[in-house]
Amino acid sequence: MTVDPVPPKVLSLEFHTRFFPQLLLDRYLRRKKKEAQGTTFTSTTEMFITLAVCLILALTGIPAALTKGSIIGWILSVIGVGGAILLLIMSVGAQWGSRPNYDDFLGGIFFFFVSLGALIGIPVGMDTHSPGLGILASLAGLPGGYLLGIIAGLKLQHLGWIATVVNMLAGFAAIVMAGGGLIMLLLLVL
Repeated sequence: MTVDPVPPKVLSLEFHTRFFPQLLLDRYLRRKKKEAQGTTFTSTTEMFITLAVCLILALTGIPAALTKGSIIGWILSVIGVGGAILLLIMSVGAQWGSRPNYDDFLGGIFFFFVSLGALIGIPVGMDTHSPGLGILASLAGLPGGYLLGIIAGLKLQHLGWIATVVNMLAGFAAIVMAGGGLIMLLLLVL
């Protein structure tokens, strides 16, 4: 989707009634199929692989270093954590100076904050054994999650290519939270 070069202001009615719903519809519900282009490797493919290797090294080294005091565990931990931090610095540095835009909007992060805003009220209702209070608190959390999601969906683009990893994890977390929220809501009502 190619978004207007100058989107309306975030606090305007036009933004929330026309622009942003259209962005979400075009981006996530009406995805247009692209022509098959074959298998390609992007310029960040090796960075993703390196990040995965660093995380595996850290996850195998840290428990061995902390529980057994293993020197190999400490070496793996330092390489893994240091490599992940270095990759994060490189990713942010590569994005330095560029402005976030709605063409690269991070929808997973947006839906994470919307789900979190809705989920906030359910424990309130469970604590007071009041389904109505839980639903009202959830409805009160939705606008906050909506606005925070828009801001985060734009501002976290400053993370560079790591933002795609964060976006995927946030999208998965949004799905899990929505499912967990429905289960909690059923438990609250029953």
